Amino acid sequence: MPTLMDLSQRKSLLLTPRVLLLGFSLISLVICAWAAAAHYRKLAWGDPWQPIGWLLSMFFLLCAFLPDPGRLAACFKPLIKPKTALFLFWILFFVVSHLWNFRTAPWNGDALFDESANDLGYLKSYVIGHPYQAAWFHGIISRETLFHYYVWGFLKLFGFNILSYEAALFVIWLTAFAFTLLLVDLFFGSYIVTSVAALSFNFLPFAFIYTFVGYRYPMTVVLAVVSLYFLHLGFRTTSRFYLSLGGIAAGLCLASSIPGKQYLLALVIAAPLYAVFYCRSLKRTVAWSSLAVTVYSFLAAATPILLYIVFNREAYTSYECTYIHQFWDAVRGSPAPNDIRYYVTGLWSCFFAAHFWPRLLFPDFLPIPLPYYWLLLPGFVLALWQKRFELVLLATLPVVGVFISGGPAVEQRLLLAIPFWIILMSFTFAALLKLRARPGVQIVLGVLAGLILLKGLGLSIRYIYSKAKSPFSIHHYAQHQVAVSRFLKHVVAGQEHPGPPRLERDEFNRIQGIPDPNYDTFICQNDAYSIIHLFLHDYDDDKILSFCSDLPFFGVMSEQDVWNANKKAILSYVPANRDLKLIWERDPKTERIIRMFQSLRDLGTEDSISFSFGKRLRTFYVLNIANGDIHQFEARVSTLPNAPL
Repeated sequence: MPTLMDLSQRKSLLLTPRVLLLGFSLISLVICAWAAAAHYRKLAWGDPWQPIGWLLSMFFLLCAFLPDPGRLAACFKPLIKPKTALFLFWILFFVVSHLWNFRTAPWNGDALFDESANDLGYLKSYVIGHPYQAAWFHGIISRETLFHYYVWGFLKLFGFNILSYEAALFVIWLTAFAFTLLLVDLFFGSYIVTSVAALSFNFLPFAFIYTFVGYRYPMTVVLAVVSLYFLHLGFRTTSRFYLSLGGIAAGLCLASSIPGKQYLLALVIAAPLYAVFYCRSLKRTVAWSSLAVTVYSFLAAATPILLYIVFNREAYTSYECTYIHQFWDAVRGSPAPNDIRYYVTGLWSCFFAAHFWPRLLFPDFLPIPLPYYWLLLPGFVLALWQKRFELVLLATLPVVGVFISGGPAVEQRLLLAIPFWIILMSFTFAALLKLRARPGVQIVLGVLAGLILLKGLGLSIRYIYSKAKSPFSIHHYAQHQVAVSRFLKHVVAGQEHPGPPRLERDEFNRIQGIPDPNYDTFICQNDAYSIIHLFLHDYDDDKILSFCSDLPFFGVMSEQDVWNANKKAILSYVPANRDLKLIWERDPKTERIIRMFQSLRDLGTEDSISFSFGKRLRTFYVLNIANGDIHQFEARVSTLPNAPL
């Protein structure tokens, strides 16, 4: 029978700060799950306890395993070493090199990738001003919101503009770079190998060009390398604090974008393989409590997205299921052009075709420079030999994903593999440094590896430099689309003859300090799509751009399509005690349409506005209709022929 002293000791053990903090974490997580379930069942839509409970659960968990002040100070002592200086040097090198020719580079703050504008428009439409939600079903996919909340913080701090957005992307890639080097150092402990990895990663054109592009996928890249680093460090040092960080990063990885599942799949496959090959050593070094901490920390971070998946499974999986079903149809013998040969050819072209146009941002360069394969393939074999299963899987699963999805413009799905390609190359250099062979053989192999590295670096640096010399060298960094969007936003805001387009602090938001215009605007312009929708978001972009069916007329619309959209927008317009301003960009496709509307100029006044950007003059015809004449104008438009004459 337990004595009173035994009971008091047990009670004191249950009331230790660590146990209390873990209890608070679990209670917070339950609150988060309950609020998320209520949100998705629409019982308590927008309950703020979902994000509050989520953040508190992770906070209490980390506090529970935070080292005591003495151990925490001891953790910082190793930082006072030459290795720290090496890492600081490479971080500074990354920063300086990515600002190389910044003013003349395509990512100079005057350009935005169309898909990035789509993401920023999504942020303004579905995230800002809305209750917290881990993802929203948007179009054909569920868009995870972790990236958008992260970007929102930068925009709030530094302004709603392109440079702030690029700064947020830059920090993501800088963090991925730093933790890739930390992983290389953790595995090999060599200054030389770490420096080789730094050079390879820094000047890999794939990573360099995508640094300022956008997408949610880079968020997965950084969370994956952060998670893997802390998991390895935690199991090496049996630190539950590091394991908690690794598990939380893994959970956030799942919540960041679709490729996050590839990281988790790699861990799920690698874990039993490690258990088979390291059964005895794992029993001695890995406690079940450490595994429990890792799993719980993952669940704490992933609960919001897991609840979203539970209540929106079909919406969350529809995008991937479509690709998988199409691929399995090809495997079963679907006829050309959607047969298995289509997928094999697409994968080969993505990696080895010299001029493969569906690679959006670097069609004239390869994801992996050909010389690097002499380092990558031996590293792949060495990693397998050393049973680094998770590294091999993370370097290859994104390739499998690209193969299954097929089609053009898929290279962004390879972003997760970039750090692990670099790490596999590091295996080759580490093996050469440890090679026990005759000095002559070691020197020859070292020189060959150095020449291969220099060849790959030379090709990469020349390519990056050639692109950084002109802001128009990469078409999808849409310089002209940003310029026309900036210019026309000022017209819509009330400045009928604005100055040349330029970067502004809050260019994604409504212009402050000027009165609202006394007119509504309809715009029909050449080439901007998602970008102009973003810039005009706060002015009812759908209504303004309905004049051309919410589309640019270049390429996708015929003259008849433009004419039909113009008439439909005017005839459906409801006057509201405001004038009406109609704007057409001058182009062969709009000249006859403009002449048709000029026949109605007796009901309004004509104007012309223009601006010059990148040695290109863009001119717009403007027809202003006074409020009192709008009904008569609409009646006259209704009598115009069905086709422009």
